[in-house]
Parts: sequence; structure tokens; C-alpha cells
Amino acid sequence: MSKNYHHGNLRQALIQAAVPVLKKKGLVGLSLRGLATALGVSHGAPYRHFSNKTALLEAIAATGFVALQDICQEAERRFPEDPRKQLYEAGMGYIFYVARNPEIADLMFRPGLSPETSGADIQQAIDAAVGSLSSIIENGKREKLYSDHETMDLVLTSLATVHGLAMFIASGMLIDPAAPKDRIEALGKRVYDILMHGMENADSDCGP
Repeated sequence: MSKNYHHGNLRQALIQAAVPVLKKKGLVGLSLRGLATALGVSHGAPYRHFSNKTALLEAIAATGFVALQDICQEAERRFPEDPRKQLYEAGMGYIFYVARNPEIADLMFRPGLSPETSGADIQQAIDAAVGSLSSIIENGKREKLYSDHETMDLVLTSLATVHGLAMFIASGMLIDPAAPKDRIEALGKRVYDILMHGMENADSDCGP
């Protein structure tokens, strides 16, 4: 019997139902038809919300960027006078999010979901997430925490570092993602300290 989905509830139900399928079967095992069967709706019902599988994947990826935005905004709210702590807490929050949701994180930066080809919804989610991280970076720049670099270069460096570390952790390459929180945080803090202080010796005169 079909479940009674109204006012966009089916759209959210499809997104939620897709994540465990991705975890168990991967991208190949995910289909709108299969989700429709699992949710007890007609095979055509999902197409009222997603034109194809790629559109569904974009919607799932967008939830990751919304989560990143929320994490950054929460860090900024909790530590309004401490931009260093804002960046640290945002980074650690994202690492723990990825450890819990590797399938979503894997979609966020996968080939094929690019600004040039993706829909407006995911691009808005990306812009909002980047904007929230930029706000934290700008807070730090006002406190003279960072060297004289463009904000977006600092955002890119921070996000690339944290996302890369998070994916290493989620894959189990560095540490079991189910390890105690303090062990994961200790690893994150080591990387954070290098990110903040740099790799190069202050007395070094070596160029690229």
C-alpha cells in the first residue's frame, strides 16, 4: 500500500532512503525505481521531484553542504570573540559529520557534480557553506591571525585540508571512524596546529 506523502515529504523521504542504499550498494545499486518500491509509491512518483538519478545525488550532496553551513554558523555563534576557536570547532564538527556520513561527503565533491553542470539548489547550498566558512576566516583576519592572503585562498586551504583529513578518517585509512572521540580529535588537532602555524620553518629562505 502506498504511503501518504504530501507537500514535499516524498522528496525528503527519497533523500533519506537513498543514503543507506548508497552505504550498502554504492552508486550502482541506487535507482529511483528501487527507492519508489521501498517507499511504497508508484515508480513514476519520484520523477515529480527528481528528473533523474543525478538530480537525486545533487540533493543528497546538498544536505552535506547545508550541514557544513550549520556547523560553521554554530561554531561562530558559540565563540563570538574567538575566531581561532571558531575555525577549530568548525573543522572538528565537519570531521565528525563526515565520519558519520561518509556516503554524503563522498558525493559533495565528486566528479560530475560541478558548478558548471549542477542545478541551482546545490549551487546555493555550496555558496552558503562557503560563505559561512568565509565569515569565520574574515573574523580571524580582523584579529590578524592569518598572513596576508585572500579570504577565498584561506577558505580553500582550510576546506581542502579538513575535507581530506575527514575522508581519510571516514575510510579508516588513518584511524577507525568509530574510535573514541578524543582519539579522532587528537588527530584533528595535530593537523589543525600545522594548518595554523604552517609547515615551513620561519627561518627558511627556500622558494618554490
